[in-house]
Amino acid sequence: MQAQPPLSTPPAAQIAYTVQVAEVSQKRYHIQVQAEGLRRDTVTFQLPAWTPGWYVLRSNEGNLSNFSARGPSQKPLRLQQTGIRTWTVTTEGASRVTFSYDVRASDTDFGFFEPYLDSEHGFVPGPATLAYIAESKESPCTITYQVPEGWKVASANTPVPGKPATFSAPNYDALTDQPAELGKFTRIERTLGEVPVSVVIVGGDSTRYARWSESVFKIAQAGIKLLGGAPFERYIFFFHFARTESFTGGLEHLNGTVIRLDPNNLRQPDPENLSIVAHEFVHAWNVKRIRPAALGPFDYTRAVRVKDLWFAEGVTDYFAPRVLTEAGLASQRFWLGYQAEQLTQLMTNPARRRVTLEDASSKVWESQDESQGFGGLSYYNKGLVVGLLLDIELRQKTNNKVGLEDVLKTLLAQCIKTGKGYSDGEIERVATRLAGADLSAFFTRALRSTDELPIVELLAAGGIQVDESVRKNTTLGVIWDFSNPSQARIASVEPNGPAAQAGLQGGDVVLSLGGQALDSLLGGALTRYQPGERVILTFRRDGALQQGSLTFGEETEHSYRLRPLARPTPLQARILASLSGTGSGS
Repeated sequence: MQAQPPLSTPPAAQIAYTVQVAEVSQKRYHIQVQAEGLRRDTVTFQLPAWTPGWYVLRSNEGNLSNFSARGPSQKPLRLQQTGIRTWTVTTEGASRVTFSYDVRASDTDFGFFEPYLDSEHGFVPGPATLAYIAESKESPCTITYQVPEGWKVASANTPVPGKPATFSAPNYDALTDQPAELGKFTRIERTLGEVPVSVVIVGGDSTRYARWSESVFKIAQAGIKLLGGAPFERYIFFFHFARTESFTGGLEHLNGTVIRLDPNNLRQPDPENLSIVAHEFVHAWNVKRIRPAALGPFDYTRAVRVKDLWFAEGVTDYFAPRVLTEAGLASQRFWLGYQAEQLTQLMTNPARRRVTLEDASSKVWESQDESQGFGGLSYYNKGLVVGLLLDIELRQKTNNKVGLEDVLKTLLAQCIKTGKGYSDGEIERVATRLAGADLSAFFTRALRSTDELPIVELLAAGGIQVDESVRKNTTLGVIWDFSNPSQARIASVEPNGPAAQAGLQGGDVVLSLGGQALDSLLGGALTRYQPGERVILTFRRDGALQQGSLTFGEETEHSYRLRPLARPTPLQARILASLSGTGSGS
C-alpha cells in the first residue's frame, strides 16, 4: 500500500473548477472539479454546510446528483459517499482526479444563497455549488464558466488574461466567496482612484440603471474615503431586481455583494432603499477583512460560534447611514431618524432584558429568526445602538479626535499584518487603547449584561436630544413572523406572557381571536381589547387545528425621536457633525 504523506501536505497542487450551464429547461448545472498533483490514496470532496455571512445550516447537498470520478484518460475511479455531504474517491495512484456532479438550480426567488437558472440568466453561489477537497482548501484554484452563446459572465475573482470566462483565486475560501452572474445583464463600470468598481444589474427598468448606478458609485467613493482606502483590487455590486415579490436582502462577499430588491426601487434612488447598498459595501471592510478569528479560514462542516457578530453586523449597519450622508445622498435628519428607529426597536423589545448581546451573537445558530440573533434579540439592532454609543464614548474622551471608524482602521491593519482575524476581546482592547481610558464598564454593560444602556446620557454628550413618548398597549406577548403575509405565524412567544400562558408556541399560526379572523386584528385593531379581557383563540399547529383561552396583557410602548440639542457646546456640535457625517467635526 502506498504510504500517505504527512497530513500537513495538501493533497492537490492545483484545483480547476468548470461550471457548465448544462440544461436550461431542467435548471441544471454540471460541475467538474479537477485536482492535479495528488499524492494520496484517497481524496475526499465536501460541500459546505453553511454560507459565510448567513449563520444557518443548510441542506444544499439535496440539489446534487449524478456523481462520478475519473482519472487520467477518463478511467473510472471508485467513488463512495462517506457522509451527508462528503464523497471519497480512491485514486489508485493517479495524480489527477476529476470529480463531477450535477446541480439543480433550486432558487425560484432570484436571491443569493442557492443557484438560479432561467432562459436568460444564471447565478452561481460558491458554497451551494462548489465542493472542495477537505484536506486541500489552501490549494490555488481556477474556475471556468461554460455558458450558452450570447451570455456573459461576471465574477469578482481574478480574471485570467485571454480567457474571459476563467478566473483564479489563491484558495477555496477566496474562490467560493465570489459568486458568478451569468447570462444577459447590464454592467456599468467606474474607476474610483485606481480601483475598478462595477455595477451589474438584472431586471427592472433598464432606462433607470444609469441613475441608480450613479448613486451606487457615490456610496462606494464615500465608503472608501471614510474607511481609509480600498482594501480590494476590484469590487462588483450585483443587483437582482426580481420580478416576484418575496424579500429584500443582501449578502456580502470579499470583493462584492449581491443584493435583491423590488424593481420599484429603481424609480427613485433614496436613502431608504440605498441603505442596504451602503451596509453591504461596509462589509468589504468589516467581516470580510476585519473578522473574528473563527471566520476565516472557514470551517464549513459545523456551526461556528462567534461572540462578536454584534460588531460584524450591527456596527456595519451603524455606518450605513453615515456613508450615505458622506456621499451627499442623505441629510442629518435622515441619519437621526435612522438611529431613532433602531433605538425604538430596541427599547420596545422585552428580549433586551433577558438576552445579552454576546449571547445573541454566539447562539444565533439556535435561533428561530434566520440569522438575526437569539431569543428575540437582534444583534443587528442592539449592535447598531451599541455602535452609536461607543462612537460617542470614544469621541467625548478624545475631544472628537477618535471615532469608531478609527477602531475599524486599526483592526484592519492588524488583520492584514497578521493574516488572521482578531481574537476575543480585541475590539475592547483596541477601543480602550485609542480612547486612552478604561472602557471595561461600558463593554461589560453593553455586551455581557442585560442592564439598560446609558442612552440619554451618552446621546446628550453627542449633541443629541432624546424625545421619548410612552403609551400603554394591549398585547398578546408574541413576536410575529411576517415572512408569509398571508399567515399570522408566531416567531416566538414572550416567557410567561399571555400567549405562553395560553399554550401557544413559536411556529403556531393563529387563525382567529374572539371569533374574529386575525387578519382583521392586525395594524392596530388589537386596541378593541382591554388588558385582562379573555377570548377564545383558534390556531394551527403542525397542520392540526386547536383552540385555547387567552387573557390579554398590557405592555408599555416607547418611541423615540432624536434631534440636535438646542444649545450644544462646541464639542457636542462637533461630535454630532462627525457622527452623522454632515460636517467636518473638527
